[in-house]
Amino acid sequence: MRRTQLVTKNIFRNRRRTLLTVGSIAAFFFLFTLLSAVYHFINSPSGGDPRAARLLIVTSRVSPQLIPVPMSYRERIARVPGVEGVTPFVTFDAHYGGEDSFMTALPTDPEVIFKIFTDWKVPEEQRQAYIHEKVALLAGRKLANKYGWKIGDRIPLSSPGHKMTIDLVLRAIYTDPEQDESVLAFHWDYFNDLWPNKDKGAIFWVLAKSAEDAPRVSQTIDAMFRNADVETLTQTMMQFSLNFIAGLGKAKMILLGVSAAVVFAVLLIVANTMAMSIRERTSELAVLRALGFRKLQLLGMLTAESLLISLAGAAAGCLTGWGLFKLIAGYRLIGWIPIYIPLDLATVGVILGVAVSISLLSTLVPAYRAARVNIAQALRFVG
Repeated sequence: MRRTQLVTKNIFRNRRRTLLTVGSIAAFFFLFTLLSAVYHFINSPSGGDPRAARLLIVTSRVSPQLIPVPMSYRERIARVPGVEGVTPFVTFDAHYGGEDSFMTALPTDPEVIFKIFTDWKVPEEQRQAYIHEKVALLAGRKLANKYGWKIGDRIPLSSPGHKMTIDLVLRAIYTDPEQDESVLAFHWDYFNDLWPNKDKGAIFWVLAKSAEDAPRVSQTIDAMFRNADVETLTQTMMQFSLNFIAGLGKAKMILLGVSAAVVFAVLLIVANTMAMSIRERTSELAVLRALGFRKLQLLGMLTAESLLISLAGAAAGCLTGWGLFKLIAGYRLIGWIPIYIPLDLATVGVILGVAVSISLLSTLVPAYRAARVNIAQALRFVG
């Protein structure tokens, strides 16, 4: 019998234990993949979105959350050379039909929204109907299917955060298979008429004509309102996203700490399993040595068993994580930060490195001891 056959038979000699070990390792690598990808996302939240370099966010320099940018700034910003479009916006925490589920709704300029989200596919007649009707609602196909909405339906939306209810008419449904279809949009003017903070301002989205124009546009806007009642801070979407996630700064250390703890835990699990397996086979290993197998051959066979089990678990966990990332791709945090978590080659390389390291660390010591034990003593072993 060849050594490869021996390795395969030994792996499946106790199927339940092997499956449980592979399942434990798969669960670990799923979590490890998730933690690695989230760490990557925190460091680069734009995920390569081509609009990230063109889309600028204008907020108050002092306090973006508490001090709104005056609405009077809108026209002046629109006249800045290199600006393709500007719209005020807030994130409207929309709820429908008394359900607890939250939907992101964006009150914005109805024409500018299509310049920002160029990948939203909307029939031209629906697009024009949405642009020209003040109470019109634009919804993603996923939401329309979920609630059974049809063009022309009246859609009441409530917002606990804004303490208001709005009554809209569905005039357009967009499709975007590559991203999340769970965003709503409606007219800023309609929202502003009902908003308790009417005309007191908001945050502005500014779309530069090109990525090259964005730095100059940012500097021009901030220089324009320097020493004004409300000074502005203009950043790219990427910069704003990084600042938004800056509050998660300690999360990086937490992610690294949790990853290290999980690696140590799974190392103990695999090491205990392999040590138990090798201990049970002490007499068999002695027989193999008596038949002429060298110590290095036995050490290689035992290491190969552990490596195959670890790689199988790593592959299962990695593929599960990849499936989850594909499922959530395109969702947007608070309406504008796109979630793209790629499973890149660097992450896969780290996963494979960890799998091999766990395999070697958990097997080499017990395998080495078993391979060098005295044959006569090993043959009498009954533990």
